[in-house]
Amino acid sequence: MTNQQRTTAEAVAAAGMGWHEAADKSLLATTVATAVLERLEASLAQTGRASLVVSGGSTPAPVFALLADADIAWANITVTLADERWVPPGHADSNESLVRDTLLVNRASAATFVPLYRADVDPEQAPGAVAPDVQAMLNPQTVVILGMGGDGHTASLFPDAPAAELHSAMALDNTDVVAILHPPSVTQARISLTRAALLQAGPRFLHITGEDKSAVLLAALNEASGDAWQPGMAPVIGLLTESPGDVAVFWSP
Repeated sequence: MTNQQRTTAEAVAAAGMGWHEAADKSLLATTVATAVLERLEASLAQTGRASLVVSGGSTPAPVFALLADADIAWANITVTLADERWVPPGHADSNESLVRDTLLVNRASAATFVPLYRADVDPEQAPGAVAPDVQAMLNPQTVVILGMGGDGHTASLFPDAPAAELHSAMALDNTDVVAILHPPSVTQARISLTRAALLQAGPRFLHITGEDKSAVLLAALNEASGDAWQPGMAPVIGLLTESPGDVAVFWSP
């Protein structure tokens, strides 16, 4: 373990969050999948239902493959996305396609999926169309798997999104569960669960890999110094510093 990794682990622990480290991405995927399944199984045992919020990108794909083969009551589990690019399924950038192709297969094909993209809806009207379906999921969400970009964004809560959009999506008193954002650093409009909606989950699992993401997380935590998210901070902080005991960070080189 290098000093950089050790310092990040210490910063995470000092903030009151859990830290889980694995030697490589494959082992980390197994650790994340095991933690997710434990939460899903506990909810199924207690309530007969469970829900899972997942993120897109290449990092969670190995986790999805492991979950897809898990022998649990997938028919009683609802899955949705933390965010989506406003592109139709089948598009190379579609998170929905990733989830359908890697998670909602094999045993997990029995799960119910709530998409965020709607083909017949203008993106600016999407929050009103999508929110009822998301709200109908088990509330709070059983578990959320988050990622983080090199700019400190999580879900589609980008630091360079127009200020009014970002501040609304990050506001703790925002009763909307989804928001449309237009960050200039990306090519498509984004639909994202809001910070308030994501914080309704019990456990939030931040799944990141690589030295660069370790450094980004460390810098964000140092900037926040234990304070709640404020404009100018990396958006990921807004999902970590609220109820940090419900947060676990999973990292590997």
